[in-house]
Amino acid sequence: MSYTVQVLPEVTEEVGVIFGYYEGGKPGLGHRFQHALNDCCQSLALNPSGQKRKGDFRHAMVHKFPYRVVYEVRGQLVLI
Repeated sequence: MSYTVQVLPEVTEEVGVIFGYYEGGKPGLGHRFQHALNDCCQSLALNPSGQKRKGDFRHAMVHKFPYRVVYEVRGQLVLI
């Protein structure tokens, strides 16, 4: 079973800032971050309940980057 992943606008803004920071420091690193984040979101679409839970929220680490995705599962929706 696959879930629908919805990313809130403020999250998209924050990801843009992080992307710019990494690209400004080392060209190509922002793209690697974005790829790792996309992989994380695809994993959540397949199995969102397999991650650590804190209250109503869960979180998943972004591979090789010091960030985590905080999300909530609402039925078949994964809200980031």
